Parts: sequence; structure tokens; C-alpha cells
Amino acid sequence: MTHRQRAKIALIGGIADYVPTFELAFFETEHDFDGRIFYGTDFAPADKCGLNRNQIYRHNAKLYIDIARKFEHSIIYVTPLNWPYSRHYNDVVEMIKIIRDLTGDEYFVCAPGDPTFKIPSDPMEFSVRMYEAPESLKQQAQKELDMIIPSYDLVKSAGTDGIILTRDYAMNDRSFFSPDMFAEFIQPYLTKAIMEIHSRDMIAIKHTDGNIKDIIEQIIEAKPDALHSIDPQAGMDIREVKEKYSDKVALCGNVNCGLMQTGTKQQIKESAEYCLKYGKPNGGYVFSTSNCVFRGMPIESYHLINDIWKQQRYY
Repeated sequence: MTHRQRAKIALIGGIADYVPTFELAFFETEHDFDGRIFYGTDFAPADKCGLNRNQIYRHNAKLYIDIARKFEHSIIYVTPLNWPYSRHYNDVVEMIKIIRDLTGDEYFVCAPGDPTFKIPSDPMEFSVRMYEAPESLKQQAQKELDMIIPSYDLVKSAGTDGIILTRDYAMNDRSFFSPDMFAEFIQPYLTKAIMEIHSRDMIAIKHTDGNIKDIIEQIIEAKPDALHSIDPQAGMDIREVKEKYSDKVALCGNVNCGLMQTGTKQQIKESAEYCLKYGKPNGGYVFSTSNCVFRGMPIESYHLINDIWKQQRYY
């Protein structure tokens, strides 16, 4: 079974030969990959690296592949460069083409594509608009959706298998949006985006951090194939989510990133084992952290959970 086959089976709720794994982002690369880093990030601006755009595409694509091979990831998630940020994801298209050229059908490749509102940078201004100018906000939501749909065709033509919708809706204690506001300003457009993704025969994975207990059913009603990241730092319990919703959505994640940053080895081990114990039954589970391998996370923490996954991944 290839990584691509394994991931697809898990993401549509099935049981593969073993639980696949991946990371939404893997920024802590210097220790294991000859000092290499991804260009086009906040900490490695692409316009200051001395490479031209095509060289950066190839550099990043090969680093994506090397990370996947070292840690046996089944999914590779490719994101745009930051110079400039392309709404149509030409950066992503070019990197995916290189990944496909170098690996064929080995991996399940994903691209970004979430048009929905996220927690705003100016919460007060956005809140006022929800109450005082709701129709204008809905027009903006529809415009964002209309603008992103062409990118689905572009990345599909490059060999993309799935879209990860990465807008965050919640904080650690609750969703930023009330259930009523979520139903009015987000859920309809999330539903339409997922319909467009599915119409192109791609998988839809919805990511959001935070405590989404008050909006999780609305998210699931939008019919994503999988939900990432089941954030334990916000009180999301993979056991509880699996028991309630495993017949409707596959799950990804839940290994506690906070513990991976500051916890003991035992605490990290227990978090990883808990996720595998309660995520595995009846399939529909992809093992990962509750966010990503961010800059500053001790790489030893990731090696630890990756080793635990290798020991306990089989059904």
C-alpha cells in the first residue's frame, strides 16, 4: 500500500494497513536535514535567500519530500511562499509538480484553500460589522469564495489530492463566533467550498485550533472528510469526539503541542498513546500533533511521538 492509498483510506473513514501520519507544517528542520529550512516563511524570507523563484520551488519541494520520507508521513501539505502571497497558489502548483515528478504517486498531496472568515485581527471592528453591516459581510464572504475556487482547478491539475482549509475559528475557551453568527457568516460558505472541492474529486480536511465544542456540529454538517487538529490545550478530547462523530468525519491530530514544548517525556508519551488508543478504533484516523512542528519545539519531542506511532500504528 502506498502512502497515498493509506492516507485516502483513513481520510474517508476507512481502515488502512496502519494509521498514517503527517504534520500540518514542519518548521523545525535544521537538526535533521543538513541545516536546511523552508524559504518563504516569516523566519526565512524568500526574497533574502539568494535563490531565484524556481530554485526555491525545488529546494522546498525536496525538503517536503525528505521530511515525509524520514518520518514516514503519508501526507505532504504544500503552502505558498510569502513573496508575494499568491491568491491563486501558483507557488503551490509549481512545488506540487516537482513533488509529483520526483515521487510519482507515492504521497497524498494537499494544498491550502479556505475562503472562510477566521478569528479577525481586529475583533471589535469585525464584531461591529456583524451587527451593523451583515449583508456587506456576506458579500465579502461570497467574494472570498468566488476568488478561491479557481485555485482548486489549478492545484488539481498539478496533482493535488486534497485541500486543507486552515482558518481558525476558536480560542482556548470558546469559539470566537457564536453558534448563530457561525451559522450566518461562515457555515454556508464553508459548505459551498467543500462542495466545490468534492466536485473536483479531492478530499477536504478542515483545520481549526481552539475549543470548537459549540460549533463542531456545524463544521461537520459542512461535510469535510476529516477534522484537524482536535486541540487538547483547548479541552478537545479525541476520545469524546471519536465517540460522537466517527460515523460522520475522520479525525487528525490531538497530540498535545503544549506538552511537546514544555512537558516531560512521560507526559508526551502518554498524550501520543492516548491519541492512538482512542483514535485508531474502526479507522478514520490520522496521527499528528495538535497543531504543527513549530519553530522552537524540541525536535526530540517529535522523534519521541514518531517512535511511539511506529510501535503502535498497526491495527
